[in-house]
Amino acid sequence: MSAAAPTPLTPDCATERSARQAAGNLAKMYVTWFRQEFVLLIREPVAVFFSLAFPLVIYVFIGIPYANEELPGGIRFIDAMFPTLIGTVAANLLLMGLPIYLAELRTRAVIRRYRVLPLPGWMFAIACLSSMLVLVLAACAIIVTVVGAQHGLRPEMLSPAFLALCAGLLVWLSALGFLMGTLPVGSRTTQALSAVVFFVMFFGSGAAAPLDGLPEFLQRILDGNPLKQWFDVMVGVYVGSEVTTPQWLSLLIAVPLTIVCTWIGLRFWKRA
Repeated sequence: MSAAAPTPLTPDCATERSARQAAGNLAKMYVTWFRQEFVLLIREPVAVFFSLAFPLVIYVFIGIPYANEELPGGIRFIDAMFPTLIGTVAANLLLMGLPIYLAELRTRAVIRRYRVLPLPGWMFAIACLSSMLVLVLAACAIIVTVVGAQHGLRPEMLSPAFLALCAGLLVWLSALGFLMGTLPVGSRTTQALSAVVFFVMFFGSGAAAPLDGLPEFLQRILDGNPLKQWFDVMVGVYVGSEVTTPQWLSLLIAVPLTIVCTWIGLRFWKRA
């Protein structure tokens, strides 16, 4: 009895099979490059330690002494500070760590050497960003664990609105950090630029100290700080206070900011 002839694949089945294979290859490629970039990041333990420790330093010297002080509305100081600690973790790594790392890759011509490989440029960029986001999540986990163990956390931390705000903050910070890391300047210039951007946005957000004592005209200027706008809404959602419609609408500035930074960053990335 002769064996039955294999059923030929129809054009639709062949196309679907090719698409699955291509998706599988891209997934394997991403996992491989993500693992490599993550290992390269953690080979700098001193830099990683200080990146993770920076928010803890703020917590120790500012959070602990005033943790249980009651603010207007019956809110504990530590509850108003917790969202800004989470945001500071993300801003520190994505506005300083990511640009400096990308600038070093450009300076050492690593990106140009990788281009001789069958590796899409966007895949390499996503792998770099993903590895940095792992460090961000690890640092956030440390903050959550320490604050939760010492003072307790509010149930609003797991609310969809608060989690969505955290995700949105990561998105636009990643876009801005990616842009700064791809600028066609030297690594030292990138280090200086990223430090200036981070510290101006950080101190101008009120996360380190209240801004009430500043001149009124300067407070109005700082009201346009995207990081301050994001922190104000995150704190309001976390402590359960009223967040006004203008405060919510102010977050929309993150949409064009993310789009423009990503578009320009990708153009610079292709020329690196």
